[in-house]
Amino acid sequence: MCESNIYNIHGDLLMEDVMRIDIDGEKIAMTDILNEKKIVYGKFVQLDLEEHKLIIAEIE
Repeated sequence: MCESNIYNIHGDLLMEDVMRIDIDGEKIAMTDILNEKKIVYGKFVQLDLEEHKLIIAEIE
C-alpha cells in the first residue's frame, strides 16, 4: 500500500493512512483508506515519500 500520514508543521497528526489528496488553491481535501474525508487549508511544505510523511503549513 502507498498510504501516507499527514502532519502539520508542529508535528501534530492531521490524518492517517491517506490514499488521495485533492488540492484546490489552499484547500487540501484528504481521503483515507476507509473513505473518511477531511479538509484543511494551507500548503504542503515537505513530502517525505520514503517515510510516507507529508507536512502541511496550515492557515489559521
